[in-house]
Parts: sequence; C-alpha cells; structure tokens
Amino acid sequence: MRLRRDRTALAVAGTVVVALTVRLAFLGRRVAHFDEARVAYWTLRYGETGVLFYRPIIHGPLLQHLNAALFGLFGAGDLVMRLVPAVVGGLLPLAALLFRHRLRREAVVSLAVLLALNPVLVYYSRFMRGDIVAGGASFVAFACLLRAVDFDDGRYLYPATVALAVGLGAKENVVAYLLAFVGAAGLLLHRRLLFARFDGAAPLDVCRGYLWWAGRGVRRHAAAVAGSVAAFLATVVLIYAPRGSLPSKRLYYASCGEGHEGYFDVAAAPTLGDAVANPLRLPELVGFTVGSTAELYACQWVTPRTEDPNPYLEFLGGLSATTLEASTAVVVLAVAGFLGTAYAGDRPDDLVSFAFYWGAASLVGYPFIADIGGAGWLVVHVVLPLSIPAAVALGVVLRWGREARADGDAVGLAAAVLVVALVVSSTGATAYATGFAAPQADDNPLVQYAQPAGDLEPTLTDARRAAADNEGTDVVLYGEHLHNPADDELVRRPTCSNWFNALPLPWYFEAGDLTAGCAPNGTALEAALAEEPPVIVAHERERAAVDERVGDDYDVRVHRMRSRDTPFVFYVDDSRLE
Repeated sequence: MRLRRDRTALAVAGTVVVALTVRLAFLGRRVAHFDEARVAYWTLRYGETGVLFYRPIIHGPLLQHLNAALFGLFGAGDLVMRLVPAVVGGLLPLAALLFRHRLRREAVVSLAVLLALNPVLVYYSRFMRGDIVAGGASFVAFACLLRAVDFDDGRYLYPATVALAVGLGAKENVVAYLLAFVGAAGLLLHRRLLFARFDGAAPLDVCRGYLWWAGRGVRRHAAAVAGSVAAFLATVVLIYAPRGSLPSKRLYYASCGEGHEGYFDVAAAPTLGDAVANPLRLPELVGFTVGSTAELYACQWVTPRTEDPNPYLEFLGGLSATTLEASTAVVVLAVAGFLGTAYAGDRPDDLVSFAFYWGAASLVGYPFIADIGGAGWLVVHVVLPLSIPAAVALGVVLRWGREARADGDAVGLAAAVLVVALVVSSTGATAYATGFAAPQADDNPLVQYAQPAGDLEPTLTDARRAAADNEGTDVVLYGEHLHNPADDELVRRPTCSNWFNALPLPWYFEAGDLTAGCAPNGTALEAALAEEPPVIVAHERERAAVDERVGDDYDVRVHRMRSRDTPFVFYVDDSRLE
C-alpha cells in the first residue's frame, strides 16, 4: 500500500508540473480584460498611496495585497498580475491527495488530471480574478473538513477554516460555497433517511442519532472548533482591515446607494496601522472590519436589484451552455460517476453524491446571484465539485484497463485506452483552443464581453516605445466617448477621462508610466496636437476630426476594445519608433 500511495503521489506531482507549465506559458500574452484592468489599476494605486479599503464591486482585497507586493518586486504587467491565480490553479491538483482515503488511487490521479487540464480551470487560472483562488480554497477546505470527520481529528479544522477565510478574501462567493455545502448535506441526509426507512429504521431516530453524533464530536473537539473559528476571524480581519486612511463615509458606503446612512462612524474607525500602533484598538478594528464588510457585502450582492432585475432563466441557460460546451468531458463523466455509484452496490457513495449535489446546486444557484450575463468565470464553481464524480468514473475506466491488461484482454484494454485518450485529448484540445489559440475571440465560450478582441499588445508596446523620450503628454484621448471627468473622491487617472469607457487603457497608462490627457472637441485637439503627442486614441465614430488634422503623420490602427464592438482608433507616431 505504501508503494502504491507513493506512486499515486508521484503521479499527482507530475500533473502539478504539467498544470503549472500550462498556466504559466505565455501568461502575459492576452490583453487585460475590463475587470483585470480596473483591479490591477487600483492595486498600483494602493502600492503608491498605501490606502486600501473594501469595495465590494471589485471583490475581496486579497489579490490587491499580493499583487502590490509582486508589482514592487517584479514591476507591473499582465504576466505579473496573473501570477497568483496561475500558481494557485497550477497547485490545485495537489488537492486530489486529500481525498485518497476516500477514493481509489486511479480516481485520485484522475481527479488531479481533470483539475490540471479542465479548460475552464486553465482559462481562469490565467485570468486575474478571484474565482480560482476562492474556488480552490473552498475545495481544499471541503477536503480538510471531510478528513476532520473521517479521521475524527479536529486539527483539520484549522486548515479548513483558514482556507475558507483566504478564499473569502479573494471573492465573497465563498458564502455561496457554504450554502451549497448545507444544501448538498441536506440532500445527502434525505437520501440516507429514505434508505433508513427501507431498512425499517425510524427516520426521526436516525436524525437524533446524527445530532447526537455531531454534538459529541463538537464537544470532543471543542478546543479545535474554537481555535479554528478564531483563526478564521483573524485571517478575515487581516485581509479586509482597511490600510492607510479611510475615505469619507459617503464614499465608503457608496455600494449601498445614496439613501443608506451606514451603521459605522467611518471617520472614527481605526485602520490596521492604528491598531498596530495602539493594540487597545484591536477589538474596535475587528468589530469595524467584520461589521462594515458584512454591511457592504449585503448592500452590493444581497439587496435585490429593483432597477435591474435578475433574468434568471437567461443566466441559467447561459451558464449551463457554457459549462457543457467548455467542460463536456467533466459533465458527462460526472453524470456517469453519479449514476454508476448510485446504482452499483448496496449504497451510493456519499462523497460522489455530495459532490454531484454540490455541483448541481452551484449550477442552479449561481444564476440567482449573477449580476451580468456571459460570466464564464462562474463555471469554475460548477466544474470544481463535478470533478470528483467525474474522476471516479474515469478512475473506473483506468481500473478496467489495468485489469484487462492483467487478464490479457486486448479488446477491453483497447476500449479503456480509447476512452481515456478521448477524454484527455478532447479536454486538452479545448483547453488549448480557449486558453491559447483564441483567448480573446468572441466565439470562445469562456470570453466575456468586456475582453478586448484582436492583437492589441503590439500597439500598446509601440505606444510605450513612442512615449519613452517624450516630455509632455504621452497620450491624448479625443472625443466625448473618452471624456467625462467624474465628480468623485476616488482619483482615477487620467482624471479628465470617462474612465470606465477607457478601460483597460488606464491600467496600461499607469503600468507604463504614460501621461494621458483629453481633448473633448476639435479646439482642444488643435491645442493638444501643437505639442506633438506620440499617441492619440479616439472611438471610431469620432475619428473624422482626428483624421483631417493629423494627415499621414501617424500610423493608424483600429482595435475592438470589447469582444465584438467598441472600436478604438490608435494613432501612433511611428517616427519615434525608429
């Protein structure tokens, strides 16, 4: 058994090497998505000002903390900003080893392979969002909780709760994981009660037995339960505690709308630095951080949207279609694994059933809380749990092949090899097509609308080169589409711009140390051109005024700033590139 487990561990380690290679290769090639760019921009601002507070519209601050440090070490760029999700996704197959007490060795290796090669997990491990971190941390937390129960060992509660806190620090939908756990446990209990009834046991007595067993376990591991709760709380506070200084109460509670007064006195609240300087303020910091974070989370993500109601059926159809198209092998194998264990033997496998219920609950539940359509990153939270029953099904095929080889059954071996080859090749081909061949194409099921299309990177590179020796304004944003300075306490550079319409460009301006200005009309453009700016950018529908003034002095390039529309015209002074 020891040798077999070592071989299993070696196989899983090999898949980790493959997973990391796949995720790190050409990591900076894709131009930043709208969401990546805005969070990366604010990360740079955090590194510059030292000011950070929870803003639920850009989710938890964990990636900002980590990327601020990475930017300081390696410089700001697309590759560096995606390193954390890439490494987390690359290490995720190691989580398969946490299930080896429940799964056969073939299923453990299969789980590692599916986590390494799944197209959705590959794509969003190469994307600077918190989904892969939140999902991966919750997956690990579930595995640790399972081991705590199976081995009656309270020590596993510590990594479980810390993992949940880290995941929550990346994205708040870890709360949805907890709800999915409860829902899956309820379905599992319901099934057990049905079996108990068929066996002649009273369901009420069975429930009492489970409650007694759970209560005894909590009492036996009371110290570990209390310690793990404290560890969870400490980790959440460390991640979410405000840094630097706090803004006005109006800005702090902006997620709640104008009519929300806010429970906390933001002006009197401490920051992490205040609590470090005066530890007596630590309880106040804990109360403010936990309380205001919960309040802001509820305002942004729980309060019903009356002005923009959720089109549930549309979102459910889109999420289902994307899941099936991008993760066909996992879906088919998961159904096979669930049905196979449900009807084989005397009792269905609890882990397989729980994971399948969890995945199904995620598929049905996430459209309720989605705020936009086409959010392919939500599929991450569906395929992660479905990977467990899928791995069991694939593991059965591997075991059949191993047994067929031992028995000299050439037909059985060939069939098993064919199935495994089909799964691996189709999964790998889809991962390559979505993550490498066309990571920005509109027909890619994982591409969300706010992803710039085409090859924008050479133009951005030339813009940086052209502005390298410039002493004035480096980039002029022309036209009404790109000009609309916001009356806001948050300083969004360039301050003259319609910042959200311009994304992802502000991230590249900030990372490349480019100075950008605005020319809202022809008169302002004339004045700007007098300084011979290296780069001019305009929406295509407003390009006529620029064309008639610049003549042949600039190289003209058109790029779509969204996956299927919003064309911007870039005018680059190519004489500065020589």
